[in-house]
Amino acid sequence: MPRTLAALEQRLELLETRYTQLEERQKWVERIFESYGIRGLWLSPAKASPLLGVSRDRIMAEIERAEKLRIFEKPSDAEYGVHYRNIQDPSVATSTWQVHVANFDRLLMIPPDQRLIP
Repeated sequence: MPRTLAALEQRLELLETRYTQLEERQKWVERIFESYGIRGLWLSPAKASPLLGVSRDRIMAEIERAEKLRIFEKPSDAEYGVHYRNIQDPSVATSTWQVHVANFDRLLMIPPDQRLIP
């Protein structure tokens, strides 16, 4: 079905309006998250836990399993720098883990029978 220039311009105007509305909603959601101390997508396991709907222990178990596999250069569903990272101060011996909540959520959606577990 051929579209006229006028129809395309009208469609573009509608899309621009919807885009502006989405930007405004996103800013609102960001303000809500910031009010709870959440800034950005990289969060500690404790802060990510309620957003992901799993316990901090479950998140840590995923990180620990992925780290063991990474050390032995084995494949894993959880990828360092994509799903989790360590922002540890070099002068401190304890790891400071963070997870990328959007990517980690996708990881948790993988059915257990399809996970890369050696």
